[in-house]
Amino acid sequence: MKKRFLGLTLILIACIQICTAQKISPTTHDEYLYGSVGYKLQLNAKLDVKQGYHLKDYAPVEEINRKTEFKGIFRNGETQPCAIIMIYTKLRNAPQYYCIPTADASPELWQKFFKSLMDDSENQQPQLQFFAYCLGNLAAQLSAK
Repeated sequence: MKKRFLGLTLILIACIQICTAQKISPTTHDEYLYGSVGYKLQLNAKLDVKQGYHLKDYAPVEEINRKTEFKGIFRNGETQPCAIIMIYTKLRNAPQYYCIPTADASPELWQKFFKSLMDDSENQQPQLQFFAYCLGNLAAQLSAK
C-alpha cells in the first residue's frame, strides 16, 4: 500500500510540475479552499465562478462505475492553473472534491491534499490506482499544449 501511495505521490508531483512549467505564484490558502470546498458550494448555490478567476475543463476519465473530472483554476490574465480541482464520482455516491495545489505551494497545502485522499475504507488500493491513472491522463493533456 505504501509503495502504491508513493507511486501516486510521484505521479501527482510530475503532474503539478507540468502544470507549473511557466512560473506563476503558488496556490494560496484561499485558492485551495475554493478548490476543495468552495467550488462545490458554488455549484449547489448556482453561483458564478469566484471573482478574479476562471475555470477550464480537462477531459474526464470514466469507467463503468466511476469518473474523475478535472477543472483548472486560473487567475484572470494567467495561462497556467493556480490549482486543479479533481472531482471523483463513484456510482450511487456523492462526488468528492479535491484540490491539487501547484508544485511550489506550501507544505501545509500539500499535506492537506494528501490527507484528503485517504478515507476510512479498508482497501483504498483500487481507488488510489484509479487516481494515479487519472492523474497520468491529466499530465498527458497538460503536456500536449
